[in-house]
Amino acid sequence: MNGTKVIPHHLRTLGERLRYRRRQMGWTQEQLAVQAGTNQAVIQKIENGKSLRPRKIDEIAAVLEVNPAWLMFGDEKATPLTDDAREVAEIWMTLSEGERERLRSEMRLLAGRRMSS
Repeated sequence: MNGTKVIPHHLRTLGERLRYRRRQMGWTQEQLAVQAGTNQAVIQKIENGKSLRPRKIDEIAAVLEVNPAWLMFGDEKATPLTDDAREVAEIWMTLSEGERERLRSEMRLLAGRRMSS
């Protein structure tokens, strides 16, 4: 998220968070739909709790200037991966479980050294 807006903790559902942020932006459902490349019926279904896993969630979150994880789950801490983190994740997926465990151990050691110094 852009950090300038305070998001109330009472927003419990995807629909509530979407409606709240859309209204903050001063948009109608139709205006949001146009910005996100979808239609008003899709936005209405999401806000009414009829669509819990919308396909356009990334586009909707982008135009609302919020993190998709916050929009979907209310997770304030989720942040997009950096290019470096994405590269590491891609390499990770090619490793065997034994190789992954070796790397986990090494990463814990490195992180522990940094945290204790």
